[in-house]
Amino acid sequence: MVGTEFSGEVIMRNKNLGLNEYKFLLKAIVSSGIGEQTYAPRIMFSGREESPKLEDGILEMEEFFHDSIEKVLSRAGISPQEIDLLVVNVSMLSTVPSLCSRIINHYKMRPDIKSFNLTGMGCSASLISLDIVRNVFKSYKNKFALLVTSESLSPNWYAGNDRSMILSNCLFRSGGCAVLLTNNKSLKHRAMFKLKCLVRTHHGAKDESYGCCIQREDDKGRMGFHLSKSLPKAATRSFVDNLRVITPKILPVRELVRFMAVSLLKKWNVVRHGSSHKGASQGPIKAGVNFKSGVDHFCIHTGGKAV
Repeated sequence: MVGTEFSGEVIMRNKNLGLNEYKFLLKAIVSSGIGEQTYAPRIMFSGREESPKLEDGILEMEEFFHDSIEKVLSRAGISPQEIDLLVVNVSMLSTVPSLCSRIINHYKMRPDIKSFNLTGMGCSASLISLDIVRNVFKSYKNKFALLVTSESLSPNWYAGNDRSMILSNCLFRSGGCAVLLTNNKSLKHRAMFKLKCLVRTHHGAKDESYGCCIQREDDKGRMGFHLSKSLPKAATRSFVDNLRVITPKILPVRELVRFMAVSLLKKWNVVRHGSSHKGASQGPIKAGVNFKSGVDHFCIHTGGKAV
């Protein structure tokens, strides 16, 4: 397991770091909120993180795939041959044959299975995969889909000293999940969750958003992932635009009506008294949306506190 002490040992192995970089990384690890029982690739424990091989990345993925897929299929009582759709997303590892094909070969799945292998999609990859399943389910009824999501850390360790690139070494750990989905209504009593709606927002056309997380080489030719200072701002803009679309889909009518009424009252108050009016006895009217009226749980991005 990767605790704070072991993380410090890994950082000390990087001879390209100065004292300020050591302090920066240790502070980032301690304040990240990542627990003491997370996992890392095997090459981290053998001290080979700066000289990975292709087989290290493949082994890391196959170990996870075989364990998670076998568990989810066993619990559901479904055989691999019953899977109609397979979607795999691993952003930072692209192999030939694809990871999707490796899973199909290992489990000897049917020749008519529909498969999708996503790479380079970043933190949104899981929801993009889910959107693919949702769209396929619109055309095919009574099908099973297997969604597998993970990330390959073995070949993507940054060994330089660029602060905008070494931060990614602190934020990610090994792991992932396998999810079994179906649109067979007769099995709804066995389902743990139901997908009610899904909204995607893509800001790739905006240069600031496009460049906030990008793979590149530093001035010494060392490959890594650059996280720009515009990342929190770009993420906030995406959240706001996404919420504008998804909010009417998830909140009850009474909350939407309340918000509309309060907003209109606030505007009318401003028009009547002016924004600088100080004689109001009740103070400013807040027109905030109560998301808890329609949302039971919030799953917040774990990549960084600012986001």
